[in-house]
Amino acid sequence: MTFDNDFPALKSSTYFNTAYVGLMSRSLYEFRSNFEKNYLLNADQYKIDAYDRLDQTHATIAAFIGSRKEQTYFVSNFSAGIRFVLDIFPKGSNVLYLKDDYHSLVEALEERDFNHFGLSIEDRIEEKIGQALTQNKFHALVISIVQFTHGLKIDFDFLHHIKEKYPKLLIVGDATQHIGTDLFDFESSPFDAVVCSGYKWLLAGFGNGFIALSDHFFAETNLSREDFYQKVFSGHFNILGAASLVFALEYLKANDFEKLVEKNKVLSQNLISELTNIGWIPEYHQRKPQSSIVSISTDEAVLNQLQDQGIRASYRGKYLRFSMHFYNSNEEIEKLITLLKQSITV
Repeated sequence: MTFDNDFPALKSSTYFNTAYVGLMSRSLYEFRSNFEKNYLLNADQYKIDAYDRLDQTHATIAAFIGSRKEQTYFVSNFSAGIRFVLDIFPKGSNVLYLKDDYHSLVEALEERDFNHFGLSIEDRIEEKIGQALTQNKFHALVISIVQFTHGLKIDFDFLHHIKEKYPKLLIVGDATQHIGTDLFDFESSPFDAVVCSGYKWLLAGFGNGFIALSDHFFAETNLSREDFYQKVFSGHFNILGAASLVFALEYLKANDFEKLVEKNKVLSQNLISELTNIGWIPEYHQRKPQSSIVSISTDEAVLNQLQDQGIRASYRGKYLRFSMHFYNSNEEIEKLITLLKQSITV
């Protein structure tokens, strides 16, 4: 299965940068163009219809991520959503997090009057989290499922273990670099809250995302579902963004999302293997499970050289970051490896 015709940007570059911005499909572009005509022609009815559809919007998101519809909320992006969630925590809460996690997550925490306990990121991060939990009583662990710089993916089995050991602990996850790359079932996951933007791996364009909350989250925070709903929807919402998210989720399902996930994993593993073969050892490449982000510790000048050859990637922290999605191919990996071997100096 190839997607070249539905993702025109693939014709002008070799795109390994979905972790920064997911590609827009031609299908989504046409949908958005037609959808906005309704606003042009029908004015107020456009907004009325959007609110009438909001329940179904939440049902579509909930079905995709395995959450409960009445505890799933559309938001405009991760940065807004994580602040809605953190606002529920009382002042003085002890919060455990990673100091070099996604900057918007860290900033949202540090903006608030919490007791902050930050850990450095390393290969044995689960062990460090476990040790920290024995030393203090924490209200919450707030963490990205996949680290945006180098792709380290937190071990779900470990999170289940600490949930059993510390049953009152709330685990809040930034799911933006995870959902869309792998299957995810919120209800069976160790998370009490996840927040996700839709413009990366879900390929939904800008202006959309979602929050999902667990029963445990509501019980521990004494929060009512109605109050949280009113907090999230205190003003108008991004109508085009919401419709685009629904379209994108249905697009993934229509194209057999489980097979797309499998292709993504195969491509990412192939990239890891090929880079290793030429002496470029990806960060955390021996951890299980792997994410769809493959990063190399090197100079930013290498990215500039690759961009001159039509390779799109990113430089984050000290890492050259490649991010594979289902619309990539083994031929593109071969092109990258050839360039690295023949003309790129580390």
